[in-house]
Amino acid sequence: MVDIPTISAIVVAAGVLVGLFFTLLELRHLARTRKTDVIMRIYDRFSSREMVDAIYSVGELRVRSGAPMPQEKMVGIVQVSTLFEGLGVLLEKGLIDIELVDSLFGPSLDALWEPIRPFVYSTRESLKQPFMFSHFEYLHNRLNDYRKKNAIA
Repeated sequence: MVDIPTISAIVVAAGVLVGLFFTLLELRHLARTRKTDVIMRIYDRFSSREMVDAIYSVGELRVRSGAPMPQEKMVGIVQVSTLFEGLGVLLEKGLIDIELVDSLFGPSLDALWEPIRPFVYSTRESLKQPFMFSHFEYLHNRLNDYRKKNAIA
């Protein structure tokens, strides 16, 4: 026959396990919420008037080797590159999800990386900074790998 202290111990143990289970679920939910919050804050910045102007400036960019670049274009390149550099760092550290990045920034990132790429490569060479904006490039490459893996093109 089972006595009351044994039943109490079983009930307490079951309560602790149920509490632990719900705590883990809540922590998982909070982590997803945090990742979503981070990317939406960045997206809010991405859609600001200042960034839209920078994106437009970069979209018009035609890099000619040796030709001086207008300051407005340089500012736009740096603004866009810095934003995507930050996204690349967050992605590399696992703080944001590639699926959200693709959904929110994918087409823009594709359109902006190509005109900026020659500038990034030449700047790396001229400043002897081989890793300058490397997380922007990492982001671009990871996004392409993600799309190939998931047959999204």
